[in-house]
Amino acid sequence: MKPVLQQQMLVDKATASQAAAKLDQAADSGKLTLDVDAADALIKAVGAARDEVMDLWKRTSDQLAKPLQLGDNPVAHAISARFADLAVGEESGAAKALLDLSRVLDDISNALSKNRDTIRDAEEQAEQGFKNAGGSL
Repeated sequence: MKPVLQQQMLVDKATASQAAAKLDQAADSGKLTLDVDAADALIKAVGAARDEVMDLWKRTSDQLAKPLQLGDNPVAHAISARFADLAVGEESGAAKALLDLSRVLDDISNALSKNRDTIRDAEEQAEQGFKNAGGSL
């Protein structure tokens, strides 16, 4: 991967992580309000996206980790090692980027789930309070 692409990947990862943190903060503070059905639909969509990312990671990680068959000489070995690092390296590899994206999607799903649960609890409390006051639904 070219250094420019690696840098952009790190910027994109940071941006996505910040967005997930802001969503989580908004859910915790009550600033994010969705109805339960909308939250469920978003959770399902985010889960599907996460599943696709993990499927892609599973399908490609082993393939990307295979050494290139460029010959049996020091230059070929160096190129193969560099490619493997770029593809599946622990810090900046493409496979790591997919895992990072999966974690961000998990964070988003968790924030949406907290928001949905908070709304559901509030609706149930309001309904119970209404019933306790002699009302009927």
